[in-house]
Amino acid sequence: MQDTLHICFGTMTGNAETLATEAHERAQTDGWSSRLLNLMDVAPGDLTDWRLALFVVSTWGDGEPPDDAADFWYALESADLDLSGLTYSVLGLGDKDYDDFNGFARCLDERLAALGATRLIDRVEADLDFEDTYAEWVNRVFPQLDQRRQPVPSAD
Repeated sequence: MQDTLHICFGTMTGNAETLATEAHERAQTDGWSSRLLNLMDVAPGDLTDWRLALFVVSTWGDGEPPDDAADFWYALESADLDLSGLTYSVLGLGDKDYDDFNGFARCLDERLAALGATRLIDRVEADLDFEDTYAEWVNRVFPQLDQRRQPVPSAD
């Protein structure tokens, strides 16, 4: 069975969704089976069945998750899960004018690691001009993903 790459986003203004959609399109172009998911449609327990995930999330206010990721985050904070089978990467979108720049992305990354998940690459944090940072992230993530791709069994 081919690996599925889960690409999740949490957003207030739509920027994280746009970038997650771009990553999803790149994944499909690269031959991945991928799913694009808003974190409002993901339960923390879902992560136990996943092998590969990308998270593109914005931070709102003083380090909080965006509204569509809040329920997921608060459940993940208190969840007792074994995520040792999950490899992930986090791209955070923030605004350096706020004290807790990319606070939610940092907390999400740290919580996933604390539950046993493995970072594909270190968290990347973007400011308001995120296009170049996104391009750097995606161009580092996909070669790493390709090294972990499980071959599709032949139909012999």
